Amino acid sequence: MAQQEWFMVKHGVTGRGLANSKTDSLSYRFQKEGEGFVFTVTGLDDPTVEQIIDLRQELNVFRFVQRKDQPLVKHWYYVQGDRVAYDKDRGTLTIFANSEIRYVPEDYFAD
Repeated sequence: MAQQEWFMVKHGVTGRGLANSKTDSLSYRFQKEGEGFVFTVTGLDDPTVEQIIDLRQELNVFRFVQRKDQPLVKHWYYVQGDRVAYDKDRGTLTIFANSEIRYVPEDYFAD
């Protein structure tokens, strides 16, 4: 298996999934910017964008990375709500996160 990576946006209070690159028809770009992280997302439908914008103060973003012969690594990003924006002309949602927690879920499984 080559490296696989996918992205998810969830409502931080209820845990409800809002967007998932593994199951939804969307694409995203991830980049580090200064002390934070920027996710640029395209391919979201209008109702999904509206939900994300409405809940922008309560979002968590996750990035999962699976490399060949290595355990899954989960990256959990805390979103800075005032830096979530949608450019309707370009169909691009931008999400800025100001912190990250990186962990390997299997390290937390009980034997």
